[in-house]
Amino acid sequence: MVRPDIFLSGGRVRGDCEIMGVYSHSTKYEYKIGQRGSRYRHGTYWFVRRRGEDMYEVRPLNANHIPSGVSRLIDRDEFLTYYTPELTYYQENTLPCLEALRKKVRMGRRYFNLGQMDRAEREFCSAVLMQEDSVDANMALSEVYAEQQEFTKLRTVLDKLLNIDEVFREEQRHRFNEFGINLRKQGRFDDAIRFYAKALEVNEDDENLHFNMARALHGKGRDEACREHLARCMELNPEMAEARSFLRSLDAVRAEESNGERAAGRGDGGKENYVFSLK
Repeated sequence: MVRPDIFLSGGRVRGDCEIMGVYSHSTKYEYKIGQRGSRYRHGTYWFVRRRGEDMYEVRPLNANHIPSGVSRLIDRDEFLTYYTPELTYYQENTLPCLEALRKKVRMGRRYFNLGQMDRAEREFCSAVLMQEDSVDANMALSEVYAEQQEFTKLRTVLDKLLNIDEVFREEQRHRFNEFGINLRKQGRFDDAIRFYAKALEVNEDDENLHFNMARALHGKGRDEACREHLARCMELNPEMAEARSFLRSLDAVRAEESNGERAAGRGDGGKENYVFSLK
């Protein structure tokens, strides 16, 4: 049996997280050095990642041996007291299932790129059955439904994504930003606005989120709200040239409209002419 304090040195690093593997949990562990397992091995199983020096994120495993559901943070003392590593379980159960999940997502992506949407949908749905809150599978599935113009199904998947905390983690920032951009480009302005609003609840100080929220609001014709997010963007990053240019364009349109030249303004340097730079 490997003691948990020894096992702390293992794992793979992803961003600010170190993957520790699978641990079992019980309030009555009795560690036996040199033996294969603890006296108590029938507790619950958890996927563990270290987040910082003294904090650990634990997430339960589902029936497919894959981390799923709500995660929580615990301190080092609680981790060492109640959790014991299950290296064999991790290698024989969780790792093969995670690889099978990744394979389904890869195959789905391949079919999607080939334009075979029905096959892509089947692979992504199969992946979701393995891990209901899979960020990769659900994001990919939403792209399929957007391509198929299955907007009722798309809204269902988006509602699920908005309730998956994993989507909006710091290490996912690039992905959810790109996801919101894709929604906007597809004309799904309301959905993009909902998505960015959720992301801003998690990180209100990200200038890129404010800028992309401004783009989505502009697409809906909500230019006053758009202006507010651009102002916040400039406050966070005064050197962001794109935001400054966008705000200047909105100011120019407002001035032309106030002079009764709205139509001429949209035809020559006005609001509609600005859309090209938002692609």
